[in-house]
Amino acid sequence: MSALNKDGQHARTNNQATYRDLVIFEERLRGNMTRLVFMFHLINTVALLAVAGGLVFFYRSGMYSEKIVYAQKFVPHCNNALQAFNLEFNRQGKSSGGLSFLSKIPKQFQEGFESYRKQYHQRKKARQAKLKKSL
Repeated sequence: MSALNKDGQHARTNNQATYRDLVIFEERLRGNMTRLVFMFHLINTVALLAVAGGLVFFYRSGMYSEKIVYAQKFVPHCNNALQAFNLEFNRQGKSSGGLSFLSKIPKQFQEGFESYRKQYHQRKKARQAKLKKSL
């Protein structure tokens, strides 16, 4: 849809301006795409380096051995200390544990402790339920 001038020829000047604008627009789109792809790669690289640096820091700072290794040695270390009292710490599930008695402790004492433990946990649940109701 080009306009005709007096002589019936296409108005090339209008088309030339449109073509020039489209070429400029195309170049800007290419430039924006290139910058966005570059920024995407740059951000990914920085994120990867940050994660890797964090892991190196975690390991080199001693936090790895303090938090991970020590946690794995907790139960055996605890049981070594409790053995003198004829007690043992048994790990149950992922985060909870409980005391148990070695065979030298009389059954009557063990049963009394178990009974008291159940009552204690029932009272604790009741207190928590009462507190939750009041909120």
